Amino acid sequence: MIVLASYSINSSRFFGEIYSIYLEDIVFSSHSLRNCYDDEEIKDIANSVKNNGLLQPIVVRAKENVFEMVAGCRRYLACKSLGWKKIPCQVVQLNDMQAFEVSLIENIQRKSLSPLEEANAFRKYICGKGWGGIAQLSSKIGKSPSFITKRIALLHLPIDVLEKINNSSLNPSTAEELLSIKDSEKQSELASLIAKRHLSTKRVREIVKEDPFYCENSEKVEVRSELQSFNKSIVALRIAMTRMVDIIEEEENNFLIHELLMHHTKVLHSQIDDLIKAKRKYAKNIYRYRKILSQ
Repeated sequence: MIVLASYSINSSRFFGEIYSIYLEDIVFSSHSLRNCYDDEEIKDIANSVKNNGLLQPIVVRAKENVFEMVAGCRRYLACKSLGWKKIPCQVVQLNDMQAFEVSLIENIQRKSLSPLEEANAFRKYICGKGWGGIAQLSSKIGKSPSFITKRIALLHLPIDVLEKINNSSLNPSTAEELLSIKDSEKQSELASLIAKRHLSTKRVREIVKEDPFYCENSEKVEVRSELQSFNKSIVALRIAMTRMVDIIEEEENNFLIHELLMHHTKVLHSQIDDLIKAKRKYAKNIYRYRKILSQ
């Protein structure tokens, strides 16, 4: 049973009013922005609450027979660890989108979200729920559209790179420089090099621009032109393979021809893979050769 002890005199509704609510009547939101909470962090907040009291109530919204958390999860957990039965709450009237926005704004202001938690929250708001576009979210949370775009783009990096961002061995700003590399293996290799040698964002940007082993968008014209020969050959083989697939579909009734053409299609596929490997090997070796000559 939910019991409210109001701190507000003659309040007729819950909007923005402060009440003392039983902790057992409060549930976490299904739109929670954080996956887990650091025990030490909760312990520090609990010590502060024990010594100074809860200076700011948590924010909840009434939902059926419970109150759903909007903002203040760490304060809630801290008070729970202290054995509190009730906690001061600001009860607000918000729909799902508004509750998500309030939670996101509070967490950004408190800087309590990790870069990837931010990225997931942005993506959920824009793509998952379709509550608004990048410009609309930007105006609500006070972050630039480019910041939001780059944060979301981080989620496309390989898992091992995301783990490095999570454990702080790779700065998110530096990780953004990897996005121009189209090869996920090269993204992982460069991320490991960054973490190992503690490379600056500026140095990583130089590597990505100058080293064809990592990026085909080099500012050096001769590098781009050399790799274009490989690219054109790869495209030619892919077109040939696509055309052969069309021919194979026309020969479904002739088993022998069908199988022979399937075999040669696989050969073409293998040749494409070999050519891609040759391009990478060439780019890698020619870069190292020129680097030696320049020394």
